[in-house]
Amino acid sequence: MSVTTKVPQNMYVGAVLEARAGISKALANASIADTCRKARALSPTEWRVDHPLIKAASRALIKAGISTGTGFNFYDLRGPAYFLFPINTPFIQMIGKKGKVNARVGTAANWKATRNPNSTNVYVGVLEGQRGPTATPNEIDYFATYKELGMEGGNTFTSQFAGEGYTDNLGDEHFRNLARLRLGEEMMTLLGNSGTGAGNQGFALGTPTAPVATLAVGGSIANATVCTVAVVAISGMGLNPGGQGGYVPPPTVTSGLTTTYTVNGADGSVRTQAGGVSHISALSNSVTTGGGSNSFTATIPGGAVQGAFAYAWYVSFNNAPTLANSFITAITNTCNLTLTTTAGQGTQAGNFAGLSSDNSFAPTDFDGLLTYAMRFGRWVDMAGGTLTPQGNGLVKEVESDLQYFWQNFQVQPDTIWSAVDTRLALDQCIAYSATGTNSYIFMYDKASQGSMMGGYFVDSYKSKYSMNPTGGAAIPIRMHPMIPLGTIYYDLANNPYPHSRIPAVREFLAQRDYYSLEWPITTRSWTYGTYVHEVLAHYMPWVSGIRTGVGPFVAP
Repeated sequence: MSVTTKVPQNMYVGAVLEARAGISKALANASIADTCRKARALSPTEWRVDHPLIKAASRALIKAGISTGTGFNFYDLRGPAYFLFPINTPFIQMIGKKGKVNARVGTAANWKATRNPNSTNVYVGVLEGQRGPTATPNEIDYFATYKELGMEGGNTFTSQFAGEGYTDNLGDEHFRNLARLRLGEEMMTLLGNSGTGAGNQGFALGTPTAPVATLAVGGSIANATVCTVAVVAISGMGLNPGGQGGYVPPPTVTSGLTTTYTVNGADGSVRTQAGGVSHISALSNSVTTGGGSNSFTATIPGGAVQGAFAYAWYVSFNNAPTLANSFITAITNTCNLTLTTTAGQGTQAGNFAGLSSDNSFAPTDFDGLLTYAMRFGRWVDMAGGTLTPQGNGLVKEVESDLQYFWQNFQVQPDTIWSAVDTRLALDQCIAYSATGTNSYIFMYDKASQGSMMGGYFVDSYKSKYSMNPTGGAAIPIRMHPMIPLGTIYYDLANNPYPHSRIPAVREFLAQRDYYSLEWPITTRSWTYGTYVHEVLAHYMPWVSGIRTGVGPFVAP
């Protein structure tokens, strides 16, 4: 962080005059004047702060009354410039990448698969000496369109020269540009949403159903206040958890939602970018506070919007409610709202430009793992509900998910990924005991008293759904900063069907791997970009799963 302080002109002039007077007084001493003349006579190659003559002249001036307050001080600038930002990209580091398979790579990757070797359900029994019917497998064609990702950077010649000896500004910006690209690629690998066009496997959030409002007991909303609400669903890329790679900065009540914005390319191109938000819903029914019911709840009928990870609520306290007098009041990661006060409303109204259309996806995205799970895997929304302990470290919802994967596909996930809040909720639910503070007993001997370590956590979940005689594997529980709050993601990375001939459960198919270009010089600046052309191919998206809307743990 840099801080710029303007020095008042009169103070600056006064300091200069004082310094000049001090130096003139010191140079009145013949010995000091002679030492300074000898120091000034040094050639530029000899001039350095540790030269004996320079050191002697400095000591003489200081003894004569020159202090650090005079301003003749060395500027202690530590170099090079520091990179104080995280680069957590485990998914793009562990997912393999395969280049083109022939010289004519085209614009999309294509493959074929069989999901049912006996699609006509031919019975296996045959009579002696006879043959049964001929079975027929199903054949499915898949394809995924390559997408192009890139980040632009630049340095003026002057910035390059000015940094010499301190930091390599040109090299530093190349590194930052690659970091920006990889962070954006990581988020797209998780949350990218291409929409529903040809070659895309994403979704459109559309228009949520109008919420239903209900009065609730308590709260501080004034009596006789008419309360009405509308809602906007937000995609993962629009939510931008962690703030490192989505469409827009993370939305807030203060700043409101970004529906669309103009992208001005470094080449002069102009395009419109979606902000990852749905069409705003119609207004709910109105409820009027009073008689102790001075708060209200609002819920989307039918539950969460599939594909949404958060919701923005626009509330009207007007007797004649319209979208124009409904203002953003809350952003939640669940499909319901409880409001107890009129304080804290933002200024963005429900008739804000762009909210009247669906801006939830971007055709320049490739589809991410959580998008695949939303579309083809197991998706459950808990609407803010709590995880349920079953004793002995079991969690009802996790058991249900693991059972689903086994019963339908005879597989178990390799990793349970979570946001920071769901990581805490899982820990608390697993360790909960109805008879004590937790369901585990930690043994320690007398010698360890006084040095017992706190902060124990659950690092994995043991699955019972396996044909292995020793039981299922311990599934690691991991946290990722780009997974939206209230979300648990079940990921399968290892091929569960060795006979399948797939190279991996998922992989990046690259039209062209990372490359950097320095563009022609048209001004006294270096301009360059870092790019990758690829698509995330998921060969078995139905074996992944996602839980959204997970609330804080509440003991039963």
